[in-house]
Amino acid sequence: MSQEFDWKKFRFITEVQTALIANAINLSLNEDAKERRHIFSATGMIGTIGDAFDAAERIPEEMTAHDAACDFVFFMCENLREKNAVVPYWFARPYKST
Repeated sequence: MSQEFDWKKFRFITEVQTALIANAINLSLNEDAKERRHIFSATGMIGTIGDAFDAAERIPEEMTAHDAACDFVFFMCENLREKNAVVPYWFARPYKST
């Protein structure tokens, strides 16, 4: 992994992190927040942000950080995901057979 600072990855992570926090606040205000808190809890978010760091490594050259953040957030946040949505090709983890 390169130790060189990458503005594109930084912007992607910053946008994703900010969107996840804002979405968690919104979800916490819903009537069903107690039943759905696993989605926006610290343990729920730590997995999602880990996925974001993995995805940051795979943003296509031609895609902006903002567009990548939108793809990521609108798929990963179940309350924002469209019905029958498919994980965007660029951040899906490659299949590894054992």
